[in-house]
Amino acid sequence: MENKALCAICGEGHVTAQTRVVETDYKGTKALLPMHYQLCDTCTSDYAGMAESKLNKRIVMAFRKQVDGLLTGDEITALRKQYKLTQGQAAQLFGGGPVAFSKYENDDVAQSEAMDTLLRLVRRSPAAFWALVEEKGLQADFTQQRAPVRADLQGRLTLVALTGGKSNTNQPDPRYDPREFRRFSQGAVSCQK
Repeated sequence: MENKALCAICGEGHVTAQTRVVETDYKGTKALLPMHYQLCDTCTSDYAGMAESKLNKRIVMAFRKQVDGLLTGDEITALRKQYKLTQGQAAQLFGGGPVAFSKYENDDVAQSEAMDTLLRLVRRSPAAFWALVEEKGLQADFTQQRAPVRADLQGRLTLVALTGGKSNTNQPDPRYDPREFRRFSQGAVSCQK
């Protein structure tokens, strides 16, 4: 005979894992979601233990993320793997706390709209990813080969040739210098035209 768990309610019967489809409504969107629970073969009690409750919460959170138009846990995992990041490196680079990406990827919590927007931008643009790495000063943590990224005077991102770090456009180094855009007169700041 199999070694089944005893019922937490009657203590006599054995429980088996069950799934029931339940209609769920979130912000006017309805869906049929599989909910997991345990069923006792003696007292016929059904209940969700810790494992089932956690799984059910993740299913509901994934549905809510989808309705809210946020990236799903699987999409966030794919993005992280696209850049060969660990969850810790992703949290360090994008923010959100030391275990944020574990929670986002497992659909334990929904990422903020701002985080979702940043992740979508980086998913579409490797140049934006590497600019963020540079901005955060994490170049040493990311050993992948890449072309350095700099912003030109119009704010566009430009890939810089790997030979010597010189721009391939024969323009001066386009780094931002706030003195070019402001002048100080008697302690007040005004924009130049």
